[in-house]
Amino acid sequence: MNSIASAVIALSGLGLIFGAVLAWVSKKFHVFVDPRITKVTELLPGINCGACGLAGCAGLAEAVVNKETELAVCVACSPENKKEIAAVLGVSAGDMARSNTLAAIIGCGGGTRCKNKFEYQGLKDCRVAALTIGAHKECRYSCLEQGTCIEACPFGAITMQPEGVPKVILERCVGCKKCVSVCPRRIIYMVERKKKDVYINCQSRDKGAQVMKKCKVGCIACGKCVKACPVNAIAIENNLAQIDYKKCINCKKCVAVCPTKAIALR
Repeated sequence: MNSIASAVIALSGLGLIFGAVLAWVSKKFHVFVDPRITKVTELLPGINCGACGLAGCAGLAEAVVNKETELAVCVACSPENKKEIAAVLGVSAGDMARSNTLAAIIGCGGGTRCKNKFEYQGLKDCRVAALTIGAHKECRYSCLEQGTCIEACPFGAITMQPEGVPKVILERCVGCKKCVSVCPRRIIYMVERKKKDVYINCQSRDKGAQVMKKCKVGCIACGKCVKACPVNAIAIENNLAQIDYKKCINCKKCVAVCPTKAIALR
């Protein structure tokens, strides 16, 4: 019995000693965390989209509190939460506000209207499809239809259309550019949210005759849109129509005359 009691006493003593050492170490090496960082982190979207250029929402919260960056770089934070963050930091709500000015456009209308070289049966990932014997689409600029951009979008802003190509839901897009980074064909690009309604729904640089053999809705560089535009806002460059949005007056005449519907409305 005495040996058991001695063991219990010894273990208890060791426990007290170790506890005291841990308490001293914790106090000695304690790193102060500004409580505002925790609060700002809670008010941020928490999706860690990376559009701000920092290591997730926690990294942004720390940078904002330490005045190393502005909350305006966050394209996903709601106006209401920005106001709450302003209150936490004791600054004007106007200093926190900057609406997301960019939105994504998927510049391809091909899908089922673009011919296949072969039937793709691999992983449902555009990046994998792009590496499979040069991809399954006849057009080397075509969307590969696997929906990788849909999976990548943390806001549910991209949906698949019946024609087999994704479309951006403008009201949901915050301009985080995640879809741009995952597209192997580089057919997703950013435009000013308040720009005009028209855009080129094709990225092919092939000559018109080649485009017609591969896709029903590709740009054939016919020039009708150039002639129809009253303000010279459209030009043909590398066999593809290009819109100068600084000149565009949104008359939509180019949409009306395009024979393949390669110029579309957002």
